[in-house]
Order: sequence, then structure tokens, then C-alpha cells
Amino acid sequence: MAHVIREVDDPRSWEAFFAVPQAVYGGDPRYLVPFRDAELESLRRPEFAGRQRLLVAVDGTRRIARLAARLSPALRDDGGRPFGLLGFFEARDDPPAVGALFREAVSWLKDRGAGPIVGPMDGDTWHRYRLNVGPWGEPPFLMEPYNPPYYPALWEANGFRVLEQYLSKRLDDVAGVAARFEPRYRAALAAGYRFEPLRRDRFADELRRLYRLSCEIFRDNRLYSEISEERFLGIYAGFRRLADPDFVTFAVAPDGSDAGFLFGFPDRFRAVAALGGRKGPVAALRFLWARRSPVDTVNLKSLGVVPAHRRSHLASALMACGYRAAREKGLARVNLCLILGGNPSGRLDAGLGQVLRRYHLYQLGEAAP
Repeated sequence: MAHVIREVDDPRSWEAFFAVPQAVYGGDPRYLVPFRDAELESLRRPEFAGRQRLLVAVDGTRRIARLAARLSPALRDDGGRPFGLLGFFEARDDPPAVGALFREAVSWLKDRGAGPIVGPMDGDTWHRYRLNVGPWGEPPFLMEPYNPPYYPALWEANGFRVLEQYLSKRLDDVAGVAARFEPRYRAALAAGYRFEPLRRDRFADELRRLYRLSCEIFRDNRLYSEISEERFLGIYAGFRRLADPDFVTFAVAPDGSDAGFLFGFPDRFRAVAALGGRKGPVAALRFLWARRSPVDTVNLKSLGVVPAHRRSHLASALMACGYRAAREKGLARVNLCLILGGNPSGRLDAGLGQVLRRYHLYQLGEAAP
């Protein structure tokens, strides 16, 4: 039987959409199954009401691939056309079916006036986006994009070209890198800055603090679009169980205003993946297991400094806080996560890091940079 493209447009058809990842990953011990309710909530975001189409490629009862086509409510090109976003992509290695799925999604977006079409992106850069393009030897870390190695070929075969490149680095000389950055930390203290760890007793307020800083720091980034504080709090509500206050640091300027932050967390998921996982993992049980597993790595995921303080070497001082905490806790490794290619933050390893993984974000028809 030939494949068919179906639209997910009522509760009876949701199951086919959610079944595709199960078909793709099977018992892959490195795959963390998303919570169904959280994914469903993301698919039902009100700002995309009437602006999205959810598609599934099937062959009889065999689920092959899925894709969400969305018109961005915020991103516009120079001509005022909305960006088209392709997200929630999962697929078996079936080029004809995946090609038909992409053609259907792209046609729908263009018929509704979309300008540039980018992906994978689940709505915006606050949510899941980018493809993992390897290398594949190391287990994934928590919050890292994860997908089969054949995904990039499926996108590129359908006319998508690399728009942005990202990378993650690993640092094994924790004591060495901490020593390299310590002078920046001392200089910042001498200049009147202070550094405050996240306070668990004010967790919701601290998340709001992170939200306000993130909006100010990242608003000029390419493809940035703002989300509500409520949605941000929803995304990170579960972080309280993972958080180690020593790896979430706020930089406070001499005048008492917030000047930047470092956001990191112990990599419990990597510890689980390194042990081999379980066949057919259930997300909630796996998470509990992860919390009991030994941890030897910290992920430093986000770093930002407000524009007024960007020439003060404050980014290096914040990194010093993370490196110092890792050294004091006896951790063997630091991951610098999801760095935009060419961004100065890629140099905040003092030359001691090595590339762990690379990632691509694609645009339809655009030449690779």
C-alpha cells in the first residue's frame, strides 16, 4: 500500500501523531520519551490557533513520519511575510514518504503567504529546535536535541540548506579551566559586581528573574520571538527538581541591577544513558532513576550579559563561577552546550575544550553559509 498524508484535526487522529516517535526510536535507551501532556499543550498553543497544520504519513497501519507546519505569529521577513516553521519532526528512514510530507507542509505554508521556511523548530527558539548531526559516539546530555543520524539527509534531500550551525564542547580539565578564568572573577568583584546563586526558597521569583534577563539579552538574536512569562514558567517549572543553585548564577552590577546570568545543571540524564538505559523507557520512571544515578558532568547551557555590561568581561566572570563550582564538587567534566557557530561564547573554554557535537538549523532553498 502506498503512503498517505493525513491531517491531525480531531482527538481521534492524535494517536497517530504521537505514535510516530515510538516507531522511530523503539527501545532506544538514549531517547527520552516526552511527556504526552506537555507535548499536547505545546501543540495547542493559542497563538498558533488557525495558523498550523499537523500532518502524519502512514502506510496502512504503519506510521512513517509526522510534521507540524506553522505560521509564526511574530517573525516576519523584510516584506512583512510571516516565517513558516516546520517542527515536531520525527520519521522513519523512508525518503519517498518524508518527501511527500514536506511537500504537503511547504505547499500549505506558501498558500498562506509564508516567507522563509525554517526548521526544525517547534514554534520558537524557546522550545525544541535544531537537528543533531553528530558525532554519535557519546551519549546525549539533558536538553540536547536528539534524533537518528539519517535525519539531516532527509531534510537536505528536500531542498533545505543550513541556515545556522551550532556546537557543543566538552571540557575534561576542570581544574585547569577554572584556574584560567579565576582572574576574571576576581576582577569583577573588584569592580563592584557580585554573584548570587539561585535561591530555592524563591524559585518562582528566580525564574521570573531569568525570564526578564533572557528577554533583554536575547531579543536581538536571529529568529528570536518573545513568549509570555507564564509560558516560560511552564517550560521550566520542572527544573526545580534538577536545579543545583551553584550552577545558576546571577551577576549583579554595582548599582544593584541584574547584569547577566549563567544557567547550568548537573547532567543526570547523561549518567543514565552512559549506563545503557532500559528498553522501552517510561519518562517518569527514567527521570526518577536519573536522580539516583551518579553525576560526573555539569551542563552549562545558557550565558547572557545585558548590553550595558558586555565590555566588562562579565561573561568570563560568570563562567568562572560555573567552573569553580564544578571543580569544588569534584566533577570530571563540563559540557558547554548548544553554542551558535562563530559566537564569542565558543571561546569561553580557554582553548581546552573539544567538539562534542554539532547541530543544524535549516531554511528551505537557502545556500549554506
